[in-house]
Amino acid sequence: MTINADLVPLGDAEFKYIANMLYERFGIFLGEQKRILVAGRLSKRVRQLGLVSFTDYFNYLVTDKTGAELSELINRITTNHSFFFREREHFDFLVKNILPGIDEKMKQTAKYPLRIWSAGCATGEEIYSISMLLREYYGPRLDSIDYGLFASDISLSALNEAGMGNYAEAKLRELPAAYKAAYFEKKGQDQFAIRDEIKKMVLFKRLNLMAESFPLKGQFDAVFCRNVMIYFDQESRRKVVQTLFQYVKPGGYFFIGHSESLKREDCPFTYIKPAVYRKGEA
Repeated sequence: MTINADLVPLGDAEFKYIANMLYERFGIFLGEQKRILVAGRLSKRVRQLGLVSFTDYFNYLVTDKTGAELSELINRITTNHSFFFREREHFDFLVKNILPGIDEKMKQTAKYPLRIWSAGCATGEEIYSISMLLREYYGPRLDSIDYGLFASDISLSALNEAGMGNYAEAKLRELPAAYKAAYFEKKGQDQFAIRDEIKKMVLFKRLNLMAESFPLKGQFDAVFCRNVMIYFDQESRRKVVQTLFQYVKPGGYFFIGHSESLKREDCPFTYIKPAVYRKGEA
């Protein structure tokens, strides 16, 4: 077997340390098959810091009281791959099934609060897709509606990118042409910036989904937690779903990625269709 000379050696004890730390603090599960991936993604960082081993790196990590290096570690281990309108059928479901129901509630209660949460928002493509859909669905009426769009991630780097709202053209490949024209500005070759009217619709915040509770007020009509739990083992997945269940309104919806699944026997949500679940009415 050929060993990559650029990789810093990652011993058994060192891999066990990082795997246990990431699992206990963030629910990220790293099996033995992930050892080369971890070494590959972190070796460059070890060398950047002028260190010679992963043990030195872990000592550096522990003594960094700012939390900046821990955030850097998370950024490198997780993959923030996304694009606008990824898994398009979920957005179609939002427009065809969820928003009309919310409209009915708004007729009954003029100040009904519309709330949507992108839990694990990566660099913002998902929540901005939702923002554009709301702007298209409600038109000028949106400005008189009590709505809130919330997006969270564990990665500060991803959140910073989301807040800037600058994207390579490849990430717009599933975007309707009318949306691209209306909500983006070209910024150099193959680069586009989302307009401020969409950016200002969203509140971004760093959250660890493995926390027992979150500093959030109220519940949400829909929570999108897609392609996030691929990093979790079954127990961590169960815990996260149970916690997020508390933040979904009765009758509200919960979305996961099409590559993910929930065990029916311990899932508090009702299965609607692949990757779409609903919380029972009160």
